[in-house]
Amino acid sequence: MIAETLFSWASSIPPWLATIVLSALPITECRLTIPVAILSWHLSPIAAYVLAMIGNAIPIAPIFFGFQWFRSWAAKYAPWSTKWLDRIIDHAHSKLGKQYEQYGIVALVVLSAIPIPGGGIWTGALAAVALKISWKRSWLALVGGMLIMGAILLAVTMIGKTV
Repeated sequence: MIAETLFSWASSIPPWLATIVLSALPITECRLTIPVAILSWHLSPIAAYVLAMIGNAIPIAPIFFGFQWFRSWAAKYAPWSTKWLDRIIDHAHSKLGKQYEQYGIVALVVLSAIPIPGGGIWTGALAAVALKISWKRSWLALVGGMLIMGAILLAVTMIGKTV
């Protein structure tokens, strides 16, 4: 329902901008945006991929740096909210902690490359914060996973389009 509302709104702006904006949102990311950009908005596959990657990369730094800042701010001004924020971090840690211990940074690449709900850039960035992975390593892993996810979605969309 929310995705339908977002795509309805997105139809009122230029397709290239809609592709960037919707790819940056956690509910749609490029999982939904690449197929819609190609099949409904008739963007070329390369344009849809590039625009979706730009949009999907936008939230990486704000999530990575902003979450810790926001948690510190909340602890000072709204201490009741830190339980909720800590649960988000604990959930992200539990989702990837064991895999990270076993596979290292590859686990973060895989988490951000999986084009299913619960995977993607938003979850990967939160997991990187929870696991206290450095910015440099996190950024490279998240972008790598994002590029893989985009390529998977582009291939599946193009195969589906020809069938």
